[in-house]
Amino acid sequence: MATSYSNTNNEEYQFDAFEDGSSKLVGEQQLTKLNQFAVDYAQQIWRIEEALDDTLNEVWDINIDPLSIYNKPYEQQDLIELVKTDHKIFNKVMLVFSSLCNQARILKETAESKFYQPLTVFGEITGESSEGDVQIEVGKLLPFMIDLSAFVNRCYSLIRNIISQFASIYQNQKNIHTQFFKNVHLQTVYYSMIDVFSVLVTLDSIITQNTALNSSWGRYLRMVKSVRQEPGKYSVQEDEKLWQLEKLLLSLKGQLLEGFIFQTCITQEFDFPGVIEVKSNKVLKQEFCYNVKLLFGLLSAKIMDSSELNLRERFPGFLGLYVFYISLFKDITDKSFFKLVWEITKRVPMVSIYANVFWFSGDFIQTLLPGMIKIVGNPNIMELRKEYLKTVDKEFAPRVKSYYLQVSRWMVRMESSIARTSHWDASLSKVNQIIQGVVLSYHISHLLKTMIGLHMNLTAPLKPSDVRKLFQCAEMLKSIQNTFHRRSAMISAHISMMVQQLTDIINEKLNVVRAKYSGRTNYSEIELDVIVALSLVSDLLCGVATPERITVIRLCLNVIYQSNALKEQEIEELRLHIKRLEFISDLGSIIKSSCDCSILFWSRDLFPTYLQFLYQNPSQAKSLQYTLTGLKDVVNILEKAIHVDSPYTQLIEIYRNEMEDMIDRQIIQPLGKDVETDLRLHIHAFLNIEEKDPFKTGIKEFGKFLELKPLRFFDRTIDIKSRVGHYLDSTFYNLNTVALFDWKTYSEMRNMAFYKYGLELLEVHLPGATLEQGLDVLEIMRNIHIFVSRYNYNLNNQIFVQRSSNSKTLNTINITHISNSIRTHGSGIMNTTINFAYRFLVQKFSIFSEFLFDDQIKSKLYKNIKYYRENKEKLNNMYPYELVTELERDIRQLGISEAGLSFLDHFRLLITHIGNAMGYIRLVRSGGLHYCSNAIKFVPDLKNIPKFEDLVSKDRLSSDTLDASKNLDSILQNLSNNLSEGTEYFKMLVQVFATEFRNVNNQHLKNFYIIVPALASNYIDHMINSKDKLFKKSKSIGAETLQFTDDGFAIGLAYILKLLDQNKDFDSLHWFDRIDKKSEDDRKRMLSEAYAKGIKEDQNHLAIKKIDNYRQEYELFKYSFSGSRIFFKD
Repeated sequence: MATSYSNTNNEEYQFDAFEDGSSKLVGEQQLTKLNQFAVDYAQQIWRIEEALDDTLNEVWDINIDPLSIYNKPYEQQDLIELVKTDHKIFNKVMLVFSSLCNQARILKETAESKFYQPLTVFGEITGESSEGDVQIEVGKLLPFMIDLSAFVNRCYSLIRNIISQFASIYQNQKNIHTQFFKNVHLQTVYYSMIDVFSVLVTLDSIITQNTALNSSWGRYLRMVKSVRQEPGKYSVQEDEKLWQLEKLLLSLKGQLLEGFIFQTCITQEFDFPGVIEVKSNKVLKQEFCYNVKLLFGLLSAKIMDSSELNLRERFPGFLGLYVFYISLFKDITDKSFFKLVWEITKRVPMVSIYANVFWFSGDFIQTLLPGMIKIVGNPNIMELRKEYLKTVDKEFAPRVKSYYLQVSRWMVRMESSIARTSHWDASLSKVNQIIQGVVLSYHISHLLKTMIGLHMNLTAPLKPSDVRKLFQCAEMLKSIQNTFHRRSAMISAHISMMVQQLTDIINEKLNVVRAKYSGRTNYSEIELDVIVALSLVSDLLCGVATPERITVIRLCLNVIYQSNALKEQEIEELRLHIKRLEFISDLGSIIKSSCDCSILFWSRDLFPTYLQFLYQNPSQAKSLQYTLTGLKDVVNILEKAIHVDSPYTQLIEIYRNEMEDMIDRQIIQPLGKDVETDLRLHIHAFLNIEEKDPFKTGIKEFGKFLELKPLRFFDRTIDIKSRVGHYLDSTFYNLNTVALFDWKTYSEMRNMAFYKYGLELLEVHLPGATLEQGLDVLEIMRNIHIFVSRYNYNLNNQIFVQRSSNSKTLNTINITHISNSIRTHGSGIMNTTINFAYRFLVQKFSIFSEFLFDDQIKSKLYKNIKYYRENKEKLNNMYPYELVTELERDIRQLGISEAGLSFLDHFRLLITHIGNAMGYIRLVRSGGLHYCSNAIKFVPDLKNIPKFEDLVSKDRLSSDTLDASKNLDSILQNLSNNLSEGTEYFKMLVQVFATEFRNVNNQHLKNFYIIVPALASNYIDHMINSKDKLFKKSKSIGAETLQFTDDGFAIGLAYILKLLDQNKDFDSLHWFDRIDKKSEDDRKRMLSEAYAKGIKEDQNHLAIKKIDNYRQEYELFKYSFSGSRIFFKD
């Protein structure tokens, strides 16, 4: 029943349904939301990808990365396992020559990693040491030289072995080997010989050009001879060992230090009569000559070409091979070929073979082939070198500019081709792009080294513009290296794909040869060798492209080429792809070698010139980091030094400090001064300083240096921005302490430095008008009579303000200053201060008594007292103002000083000085409490201070600790007492003087209270006059009269009234009530007179204001006086 009911409802609903478009609107709305979600999600993903890409760019920084990717492949199999075919003779021959080539490669790598660096760096930075130190350095080097001798002998042995193998297979007697090598030209083995000769020539050049090594070795040898001749003098008994040592030194010197390493190699004996015949072997001579000419033909075509790579480093080896050929076979008949060799020599007269070591081809030929040089007419080699230098100088700037554009274009392509692709296309064009970066770095590096080497050798000066170009070359090299490093993760991830692409191309090229022999059943011996070589190449290309595999592949290709199935162009392309495969497999080492800038270490005298140029052109400031990275390359050489105990501290650290000092002197110090000058000119622009014409003087954007990220140099960071900020902080602080009134100027300069240069400078925290230490308590105490007369006291703030000063500022003394002085001298100085104040008060009170004892003053005071007592009721118990005016007039008639002061003025000043002394006593007490509170603030509970002496005794600590605990308890107890109890100095001073003041012998002092109204009026007139002059700011007004506070009078008056016990007598005068009534009466009188005369109120404003000011000043005095009386209440 439920089911039928449901169906009925559905049918009724469908019958009554109508379409209002709502469902369509809802659907469209959902689609819109979904579309918007997809767009937002895509944008979010893009932003994440972009952020990650930027992060990768920042993270892969060659200057700060502790790790880097090293992708050089290593062979896991032995050569015996690699060279494995069914052809036993082929296996044997390939294994022999591949082993020889592999040994040559290992020797070259060993020389580069172990022997070049210590020889090159010997004597650097430290120079030739003193006698004794030199012998120590050579002694440390001696084991190394023995190893070097063994290494050289190994090179000799390898060359002999190669020649012996050649003599065995290239000869007139026919055997299986000669038949096999009938048409095979093993150029790969000749290239290995070239590498070995390059190593020997490089060792010769390094040693002969290092004059410190030869000099130090000679001094060491002389020392050994001296010891051997007088062994007893040096406590040496084993004369036989000294003789052996001297013999060893002479042997090493003759073998290594006289420049005959290479010459000894080529002149050694290669003939073994009855076993190996070399010099008389015409077949070997013909084969050797063919290969030498072929290799020089390839060299002549490629060297100095835009696509050249690593040929110039091998040029010494090429020339060494040619010299070896002439030395071995005595063949000097081919003069045309020597002329070809000489033409190459003229094109490349100098080669940088290692760091600062330069090899000169002309000198090499002149030394080893002196007879052959006549063929070309005995040319002047130095003149040829100078002509080459002129050519290089002329072409240097255009070539650097061209390379700069090429490097920029290459970097853009390198970044763009990798940045946005997750799966990088490993096509041949991308491989070429990587190799193009290596080729560019190679040519830039040789241009840099050639320029420096020629000028160093010929002692020719460099133009400043060329110095900038030299460092620009270093910047380009480091830019290329940095680009490779930044993209090393991407490149490493796709190296296998690139290697696979190249192996496929090589196999495709070899398919032409395979096709020639496919489908046949009968093969000749040569054809069979070619087929076996093809098969071995295919097998080797299936694995990783290690150096061992590439060596065997090249030897196999030498066999394959005899088939003549490949055209010359195809052979050249095949060689090129093998070279690419080798580069891609060892990309990291090749980039490091080609981008090496260690030569800058030996040219560091040029660095200040470069920094000066950089400072004059701030727009190029960002290049500084690349230059510093280049200057750091020499560390790999310096750290291999053997003649010092610690290369880091004795070589690297000295070099780093030297470079940092140059940067500081040429960049940071001038930058700090110029930024300071620029800020001053900005702040003082209102002075209408003559503006500089930017079209004449130019505009230096110093902000470019301050925008640089911290520069990484060795293991330190050079933050130019922070160092300039530190310089400005120090300068502003030091100058501000000298001229405190300039605090506002320096504050504005700090703000300008932030807004213009982004420098966040520190606040100097110096007060605007005083120093925190202030005047010392001792100085005030010893000169209290001068202090009270030159300073005014402010009761409410407890501060003394200097009356006048010759400078723009006034000194002040407050509680903090006194606290600091007490902290310096100890709390005991407080009692001493009170003693000095007591003596001062005794002197002042003596003058005070003399003034009141004067008959004329005494009679006038008696007269006023009598009049007030008789008319007290008529005067409404208020002392009449007229008596005050009359008293002032009478006293003035007694006489006036040169300063225009009456006796009443002097009496007021006397009371003020007494009050200032009392104010100073109060300030000392407050300062003492402030000092005690600061000193004891670390004690948690003052009411429950533990006894440290008891605690130390309980734990049975040492006697010194016990004494220290006693001292601590004494100090804490003293501070606690001073803080809780204090000393009521005011009460003490009242008690000291009160008895004497109230003595019957001082009856004349009892009339003092009646002169107080006159003193008060005189004080009020004085303050009104001082404040009026202060507001006028007239230069003609004396500084002594410009005062705004002088509460010393109020506190002095209250103190004296307390001493005389006359507070009630003074209160009976109701003087302040009289002043209020008088002021009110004067105001009403002025208004009524003005009204009677028809004068408007605003026209009588000045007269009314004068009355109000007078009343206000009295009220201020009343408050100060009332507050002062509180100090002396019982």
